Amino acid sequence: MQPYLATARAFRWVLATILIIIWGAGLVAAVVEYAITYQSEATIWAVRAAPALSVTDPNDPNIATIQTAAAQQAEVLKQLLQTRSFLADVVARTSLKEAFDRATNQDRYLDDIRKRFHVETLGTSLIRVSFAAHDPKTPSELVNAALAVRAERLQQSREQSSAALGLLYQRQIEFAQQQAVDAQKAVDDFNKSHPAPLAEADQHVLAQLRLDLDFALVRLSDLKANAERASLAPALLEVSGVEFQIVDQPRVETNPSGGERSAITIGTVALAAGAALGTLLVLVATLLGVRGSRAASAEAEPLTDHVHPGPRRVEITSSIGR
Repeated sequence: MQPYLATARAFRWVLATILIIIWGAGLVAAVVEYAITYQSEATIWAVRAAPALSVTDPNDPNIATIQTAAAQQAEVLKQLLQTRSFLADVVARTSLKEAFDRATNQDRYLDDIRKRFHVETLGTSLIRVSFAAHDPKTPSELVNAALAVRAERLQQSREQSSAALGLLYQRQIEFAQQQAVDAQKAVDDFNKSHPAPLAEADQHVLAQLRLDLDFALVRLSDLKANAERASLAPALLEVSGVEFQIVDQPRVETNPSGGERSAITIGTVALAAGAALGTLLVLVATLLGVRGSRAASAEAEPLTDHVHPGPRRVEITSSIGR
């Protein structure tokens, strides 16, 4: 039994050493990650919720699930961060441009940037955009650049949509103008061909022609008003700033912050890995111990088969009587 006891002690020592190394290294890495991580964040106030961004219920497509303005704007920013062109434009406006240009694998570089962005909603109208890095200057640069590129992208999209809508209104206005001209010409031609006094039937025809003219003029006036509102709405919305207003600008943080998630992740992974490895070693040691005990029992059985315990008969002889 002595060899097995020595083996068990050695195994416990090895297991304790491995757990100390894994857990200690994980905790040290978590503390270092927290100590060298700086985070900068911006808080945005979003008021306008676009009906076009409403989500449809998959169970009933006819019923639209209403989204808050913060949820819509946060989703837009998250989708923009998933695109390579958006991130490349963001990085190009910061001090990371040279490092990005020298990177052998630019896609991997952008993936690392993307993972460090975090967008969350704080309520129905508040959004928080944050970025974490190992230096205090980079986070604020990237948050500012992301918000600036986002504003430019949406402005370009708004201008393109406004231009397309304006072109559509222009064609409808031209068609309505032609209808008004035709209606006016029909009234003029009828007046020329039918001098007064008019018969009852002619008066009815003239009234119908004038009604067509009035309808064409009203339609033309409505189309012009709608076209003016469509062209002014994006500009007014952009000037007012109520759609996406930055309440708290990102700042350069002098104290480490924002490394809680990564530090907790590293520590959790280290603890889980150490526990899993310790459990595996315990199972292996248990199996080896069972096999060793069985082998020791098998070796002891042949020795006990040749021993026949029983009462001993002692013969006492004496020289007397011989």
